[in-house]
Amino acid sequence: MKQRFNCLVAAILVISFSNCTSKTTTSSISVLPILSAEDNKIIIQREISSWEFGKTKNVSGLKEIYADDYTAFFGKSVMNEADVLRTFQNSTIRSYHLSNIRVKPLADNVAVVYYELEQDVVDENGDKWTPFVASSTTYVKRGGTWRAVFYQESEIKN
Repeated sequence: MKQRFNCLVAAILVISFSNCTSKTTTSSISVLPILSAEDNKIIIQREISSWEFGKTKNVSGLKEIYADDYTAFFGKSVMNEADVLRTFQNSTIRSYHLSNIRVKPLADNVAVVYYELEQDVVDENGDKWTPFVASSTTYVKRGGTWRAVFYQESEIKN
């Protein structure tokens, strides 16, 4: 009798589990934003252009790339857009080289371009500055245009 009861319970369990279906949940799944190839290209080009505009002292070109709320962090100093534009006008970028350039989307309208940078600069005080740095710029798409909102660089020690 006990064996019959166990078989009956087992059969009921098999039938019960065979009718189970998996539930789809999306509450814990986050989807990473995808950046189009065109947006990726635009961001990289704008970043490279910002260095060329700095080298040639093209302030209007820089203003087209920087957002009004642009901020830059150069290790010990934080500068707003006006400070950075003044610094580029009063410094001399003799050479620069960006390498290992990559872009990481953070949201549909936010991305970070990051790269390694070699530069040969004479700052506004006449001091030569030639660090090898890891750099990144955060871009936000506003009004259909990618604008730089935050730049930072950290020296890479050899």
